[in-house]
Amino acid sequence: MLHQQSFGKLRQLYQEGSASPVEVTLSALDHAEAINPRLNAFALIDRTRALLHARRSEQRWHEGTPISPLDGMPMTVKEFAMVEGWPSPRGSAVTSRQPDQSSTVFVQRLDNAGAVLLGKTRAPEFNWKGVTDSPTFGITRNPWDPAMTTGGSSGGCAAAVSAGVVRASVGSDAGGSVRIPAAFTGTIGLKPTYGRIPLSPNPSNFFHIAHAGPIAIGVEELTAVYRAVAGPSAADWTSFGGGVVNTEPPPARNLRVGLLNRERWQPHCDAAINTAMDQVLSRLQADGFQLIQVDYDVEAATRIGADLYRLGCAATLRSIDPARHQELDPGLLEFVQPVQGWDIARYQQICQLRDLQADRLAAHFQDIDVMILPTLPLRAFAAGRNVPAGSPGNDWFSWNPFTPAFNSTQVPALSYPVWPEGSLLPAGIQLVAGHYREHNLLALAHWLQNQFPPRVAPPLP
Repeated sequence: MLHQQSFGKLRQLYQEGSASPVEVTLSALDHAEAINPRLNAFALIDRTRALLHARRSEQRWHEGTPISPLDGMPMTVKEFAMVEGWPSPRGSAVTSRQPDQSSTVFVQRLDNAGAVLLGKTRAPEFNWKGVTDSPTFGITRNPWDPAMTTGGSSGGCAAAVSAGVVRASVGSDAGGSVRIPAAFTGTIGLKPTYGRIPLSPNPSNFFHIAHAGPIAIGVEELTAVYRAVAGPSAADWTSFGGGVVNTEPPPARNLRVGLLNRERWQPHCDAAINTAMDQVLSRLQADGFQLIQVDYDVEAATRIGADLYRLGCAATLRSIDPARHQELDPGLLEFVQPVQGWDIARYQQICQLRDLQADRLAAHFQDIDVMILPTLPLRAFAAGRNVPAGSPGNDWFSWNPFTPAFNSTQVPALSYPVWPEGSLLPAGIQLVAGHYREHNLLALAHWLQNQFPPRVAPPLP
């Protein structure tokens, strides 16, 4: 389909006049509407707004004045993001359906870059879990196998990208919510350094662990979106720490790659995940990379991230009239029980432990440029569940020991998809770098793309 061409190819077609942003947008809109009854990827599709922006882009290309590499490129954003004129029900029955009066910073930047937003994508209620479903809006399904989950909470973003409706989308990640669905759907997900992409209006109930980040089908698209939306904004004081955004990746072979101690992850992982890791490590060594062994207690850092995440969910619940709690996802009420009643001393202790783990992690990046480990210990499981069948309890953190560590420590992390040999479902390989070193992740992701090209899911039967 026309809209499934790479951003680079679409720019070439627009420049030649062989295709127009309007044609591409119509193709993408038709595809979105065709797959949505099966996948439930979209919370909202707005043909009128999309075609208005596409016509403006078409005129710019006709005049030879495109405003950025994203000009005329169909995209989506996660349902939590404020878009002027669209509602943000946040996956819940208890929230307002009134249209937002302004757009969040990264949405405004996408508009300023000429991107064409088709609509908003699904997320679980208040982004509370690592899969995408809600009592109000149903189950979002994996394009590789609709019986399987997309992961979450940015599952709608990942489904739209994986299904080939758009080449890129922007989600959010407070405990893995970009990287989890990227791993489950065979897409590339980047959680930048905290504050790198402004999140406003503030405050967020997830305070200093929430990151906005792109999900894409290719490193080119991921980089273009990251470049367009990252950087300081007066609307978000947390966005000023990193200075100028560096998106020029170094030569991949110059990177010092650290392999997390196998004992920290291998015993937890399914055979398919270990196979995918072995495939990547074997290819790295064959291409001359020298792997440096790194020992970091990722599970200890994850426990801190999980506590901070639960506290964020508990803050969300406190803002909702208790009389309406019966309308919420029952899992959310259960999820916050472990942190109910915590006092300020307990919170301060967690923050001190977080600082300790962040310092220990930062020290490793004196000797390495990128650390590698699995994104998750498993691949996608059955949709409509919070945990895989046969798991004790209902806590989604039980199967997610590796991603929250890098929210609590606020460093950039990226999930890259690899298909274990003979497998239909992908596995996620996680790359982690030091603060404001996203360019190192992009460099290694580009190398991985040459070795393990991403795949769009085949059309639904």
